[in-house]
Amino acid sequence: MGMKVDKKTCAYLWVFTAAVICLVSLSWSIRAPGNILRRSGQDGDQPNHGEVHSNVTTEAINFTNYRELLKTAYDQRYEGHINPHDFSLVLDEPLACMEYERGRPRRVFLLVLVATSPANFKRRQAVRETWGSPAALDGRAIVTLFLLGKTVNSYLYRNVLKESAEHHDLLMEDFADRYKNLTLKTMMAMKWASTHCPQASFVMKTDDDMFVSYRNLLDYLAAMSAPDTGFALGRVLEGKAPFRDPKSKYFVSKEAYPGDVYPPWLSGGGFVLSGDMPGRIYSASLDTRFLYLEDVYVGMCLQKLKVTPIMSDRFNNVHIGYSYCMFRYLITSHRFDPEELRAAWKDMLVPRTCWFWT
Repeated sequence: MGMKVDKKTCAYLWVFTAAVICLVSLSWSIRAPGNILRRSGQDGDQPNHGEVHSNVTTEAINFTNYRELLKTAYDQRYEGHINPHDFSLVLDEPLACMEYERGRPRRVFLLVLVATSPANFKRRQAVRETWGSPAALDGRAIVTLFLLGKTVNSYLYRNVLKESAEHHDLLMEDFADRYKNLTLKTMMAMKWASTHCPQASFVMKTDDDMFVSYRNLLDYLAAMSAPDTGFALGRVLEGKAPFRDPKSKYFVSKEAYPGDVYPPWLSGGGFVLSGDMPGRIYSASLDTRFLYLEDVYVGMCLQKLKVTPIMSDRFNNVHIGYSYCMFRYLITSHRFDPEELRAAWKDMLVPRTCWFWT
């Protein structure tokens, strides 16, 4: 005897089926796996500096379970790949790139993802109070978030949870936070950007011990007429051979990387991508053998994508001592402790004329 299905049950089943079909179609709407929002400028559309198509926006955001849709998209598993990124978000900010009241994606010009470690509370706070504080420049929205792996230290973890509840700017996946997992953290950045903020015009990955000038970066992007797609900018390193000495911090065996020379790569302390690139890099990484040197690994993915990174001497992977006029030019400088960062930022806020770099 067959089960009777009333009209109300049929209606629920129809809505559920329609939602699943919509989710599947949206999740493949840009070239990277897992995206539920689609960047303009893809598949023959004209680029529109961070806007998303209104029809896709309406369908995606009108779901009351938007957070669950994002989680479903992010947690997809890809069998048959040599390097699946099978990690889940422990901490997320699903509305970071959303206009919550209007129920639609924000027009984000620059998404900045800052690699940090759970114990680095002071560094994150210094970034929040200094270069990471602008939410917009010249009407162009900026979103700054921190990237963490998980800690087994319960005291540290509880404090990270409190910090997240207070600031709402932490992203954490469930891999162990350690040096040789920096590639996982960078791929986490690429994945999150492509699933949660694909409408961003540009995406920057940097570290919590860097000095970064958003003003100089935005001015530089405008001056060079940076393209909307296929763009990767930073300090390019090339012609470098793997360290084969097992005693070296950067040791890489022949088995891990058989080649004699690495492809050109962007120094991981700070690089900038057009908004389409995080998804493309993440997709390429699924079939690129893992290497723990995260910036080299991004270079391997760029090589696979046939994207040539662009060199700029405004990005520095060494410490440049602070001077006002020099830092009116630089985009990044490395190894700033929290107090040095605050002092430099405070001085930068006092406008003055630069006749030459001092």
